[in-house]
Amino acid sequence: MKPNYYRIIMDCVEAGCRSGVNRARKHTDEPTYEDIEIHIENAIRMEIMEKFYFPEDINQNETNNTEL
Repeated sequence: MKPNYYRIIMDCVEAGCRSGVNRARKHTDEPTYEDIEIHIENAIRMEIMEKFYFPEDINQNETNNTEL
């Protein structure tokens, strides 16, 4: 069995857009374009991070290992 990554990411983007717009409008009826954009970006990022595990940056690990 193989996951459909495209579908998973599309679901994250769609849910993040809905959630981000709702969050932007939570405290004001007329949020600025920048506020909406920031809330949507953060919501999409959170949705993706719930579905995928991202290991630490490889370059950072290599640097840390050489210091030991």
